Amino acid sequence: MKITEKTRLHDAIKSSPNVLKVLEKYGLDCAGCKGAAEETIEKLAVNNGLDVKTLIKELNRS
Repeated sequence: MKITEKTRLHDAIKSSPNVLKVLEKYGLDCAGCKGAAEETIEKLAVNNGLDVKTLIKELNRS
């Protein structure tokens, strides 16, 4: 699965266990987040002050 800006966080996490490792690198505990089912990768990045393109590249490499 290719992760994009519009990919829901929950779907990204389900796609690879390494996604959680990338998110943890940024101090994000997304596995327990209530918004994981609805929040997109883009929203996650913006809300946490992360560069969207960099995050997506890292997630797709995982």
